[in-house]
Amino acid sequence: MDGKKRKCYTNSQVAKALSMIQQGMSVYKASKLYNVPETTLRNKRQDLYSNEKCGKKPVLKLNEEEQIVDWIHYLCKCGFLVTKKQLLHTVSKLVEDLGRPNKFKDGVPGKKWILGFTQRHPAVANYVVQNPPTSGNQVTEEALQAWFYRLRTYVEENDLLHVFEDPKRIFNCDEYGFFLCPKNNQVLVKKDSKKVYSRVENDEKECLTVLVNASADGSIAPPMVLFPYSRLPDNIESTVPLGWGLGSTESGWIDMESFYKYVANVFYPWLLQHNVKLPVVLFLDGHTSHISLPLTTFCNEKGIELVALLPKSTHVLHPLDVAVFRPIEETWRDIVQEFTVRHNYAKLTRTDFSAEVQSCFEKSLNSETVKSGFEYCGLYPFQQQNIDYQKLSSKGKKRKGKDSSYSRDGENLLPDPLK
Repeated sequence: MDGKKRKCYTNSQVAKALSMIQQGMSVYKASKLYNVPETTLRNKRQDLYSNEKCGKKPVLKLNEEEQIVDWIHYLCKCGFLVTKKQLLHTVSKLVEDLGRPNKFKDGVPGKKWILGFTQRHPAVANYVVQNPPTSGNQVTEEALQAWFYRLRTYVEENDLLHVFEDPKRIFNCDEYGFFLCPKNNQVLVKKDSKKVYSRVENDEKECLTVLVNASADGSIAPPMVLFPYSRLPDNIESTVPLGWGLGSTESGWIDMESFYKYVANVFYPWLLQHNVKLPVVLFLDGHTSHISLPLTTFCNEKGIELVALLPKSTHVLHPLDVAVFRPIEETWRDIVQEFTVRHNYAKLTRTDFSAEVQSCFEKSLNSETVKSGFEYCGLYPFQQQNIDYQKLSSKGKKRKGKDSSYSRDGENLLPDPLK
């Protein structure tokens, strides 16, 4: 005997657990409720599925679909919207990772697949929504207070209160766009000058993305620089500082794969190198679309708790936006201007970019500024009364019963943990 305690259960318990799973309960919950091992339930359910003779055979096996279901439930508990686009991309990626032929049209599941998936897993329909709108009312005081209540409930249920007592274990990660030709401040010119032109030739709209990550104790984790390439040129790779993340996407904005690589290859090793006690909490934008199944699996295994910040609360709840990005913006403008003067008004290129960003961070980021951002947002110390509710729009505050969360059929979808 290996000494491992085994669960004792009856056939009746298995039958009841399978019945609840068919009604939409997750395998994990059914296992806990009826004291039946998860592997047993998955295997039993797979046997039931394999005996079905009618209809086309789904691309994913039932136990593989259960991975998707558990992933959706996990994201909902963490406060993230799961859009249909995100779900379909995840299914396509899972099929690719399994090395299985992709029989979907254009490699992406269609309406029939979604219909069949939601019929097989009825509970999922309540947690998958259309792509979220990009505009709407400002966040309300009621929505913020409800978010803090749900977060505290989630933290207590998952035994994470001790994490919120250690500022070294609380992080906020967000993207910032650096214009290669930022708008200049006001300058002194001759009194009769009607117009002033910049001699720099950069495209005013060219913008490169940097993923910034900091903790409540003022520490700055290595950032990640992203370039708009399908494949990175060699002369770009050599310009990025040692220890920083480097990624490339067609749009230049972060996606699922690049964010996974950052967390797995940059952030997690940095945590180990600096002896940061796990688990840690990583606050992200609630509208983020780069939360993938491999990422959540990795974070669950390594002790990185992903938590969504309330949408439309950037000015009161996002530490980096509240305290860090403004100094970066002001310093970056000066950095670019100094660069052009040093190089005889030559434009800042992509090969120059990373070194100048590093200089910008060295001049603009300091621990006290970062600390103040977390304190102002009530994330450390964990006190919602630290938020300045006066900054909320009066129009938003007067709206009763409505907040910035998305709903369907009157049900609040974000960021309410599953019960």
